[in-house]
Amino acid sequence: MENDLSELKHIEDLVFSFFCESADFNGIGLRSISERLGLDYKDSIDKVKELVKDRVVDIQSSTNPHIIGFTHHAIEPQLDILEHAKETGISKQTFGSIGIVTENTEYPICVYPTKEYLEKNRDLSEFGYAKYKIALALAEPQLSFRFFETDVLERYSNDPRFDFEFHDFSGSISCRYDESGNPILREEDQIFLKSFGLGFNSQSDRVIAVLLCDLGRLSSEHQVYWGTKEIPASECKVLSDYYDNIIRGGWITARSVFSALIDEINAIHKLTSSIFGVPLFRKELEGDHRPKNFTFFFAPTTKNYYEFINLLDKYLSENINKSFFDGKIELEERKPIDENTFERTHKGTLRLLEEWISKVFNYADESIPKEIMKPLKRVRNERQNPAHKVIDNNYEPLLLELQREIMEACYLSIGSIRRNLQTHPRAGHVELDSRLDEDNVKYF
Repeated sequence: MENDLSELKHIEDLVFSFFCESADFNGIGLRSISERLGLDYKDSIDKVKELVKDRVVDIQSSTNPHIIGFTHHAIEPQLDILEHAKETGISKQTFGSIGIVTENTEYPICVYPTKEYLEKNRDLSEFGYAKYKIALALAEPQLSFRFFETDVLERYSNDPRFDFEFHDFSGSISCRYDESGNPILREEDQIFLKSFGLGFNSQSDRVIAVLLCDLGRLSSEHQVYWGTKEIPASECKVLSDYYDNIIRGGWITARSVFSALIDEINAIHKLTSSIFGVPLFRKELEGDHRPKNFTFFFAPTTKNYYEFINLLDKYLSENINKSFFDGKIELEERKPIDENTFERTHKGTLRLLEEWISKVFNYADESIPKEIMKPLKRVRNERQNPAHKVIDNNYEPLLLELQREIMEACYLSIGSIRRNLQTHPRAGHVELDSRLDEDNVKYF
């Protein structure tokens, strides 16, 4: 009996010390326990089962049990898995002087201290105020999500010493380096956030979702900062596309309306270059490395909103190539000054586009060209607001809906122009992205 208690204590101490000393809060392999302590493998399993019942240890069994991935399991399933593990054999292979031992199972087992045990016994002083690293040190699942207000990104997006990578539903943050490869920020700010994604709260407002393991790698100072922006996880959920990509390793097949609009602009550039020899849009747009104001990661402030409008207008009206219309329609108009004098003025890009659409596309309803141009004109008019008056930078959640509405309308208008261009006799040989007409665009 005394020997059994001693062996239980040795297993308890080994599991605890292994977890505390590991670099990434790892569990010790089940078979390693018997090997390190010189115990019979099956007997050691029985003792681990006793410790599971006493809530001293827990097990993880999966293709990667070396981290606590998603959840802690109930006691009975753990006991069943441990019992079946008694029948798991091993294979030995030798490569020269190197011997490799592998277990004959797809789901190996690792052993961890329980959360309750760690809360009572672990000294957390080494982690200071690093709240997410403390959570990992207390055996919180590494692949669980934490949620934050979208303005958590403002600290980084407003500081040019940080680099952003934005994709449709995810992004990353890192510090910049100088030409010699040295970080330009102090050590506490030399961070790398591998991935953040899109989520929603209970009111369907956008929030930022980040894996606990990625938060735990931030400096202590930045963990404190993120903690001030955290939202209770019970009120939030992760966008399914981001979850499937980051957790299950699946491809994201859906596109955001931002990517979809860029694809439409680039398709029109390609079509018009091929058909007319001159592109309607001056340049193709870069789909990656987009500014944060042309993504879903948009804090609803008036500053961010007008930066978004300014950028959208540059992508649309400012990107229209006036030389495209040369020889197709009049580029200027005459405005009377008096009975005998006229002033010649250049037409704006949106006016030129509307006249060209009306001339070359046959619509049963003559009002359609005006409807197509209405969203683009709205963007141009919205852009004029900050130019003519001082606008305070306010936080206005309704701006998210306004952004969505404007993006959807512009995407549909530009898409309509592209589809009409595809009916041109010389458009048949132009190869375009097959996704253009797929119904997988998300607006949010």
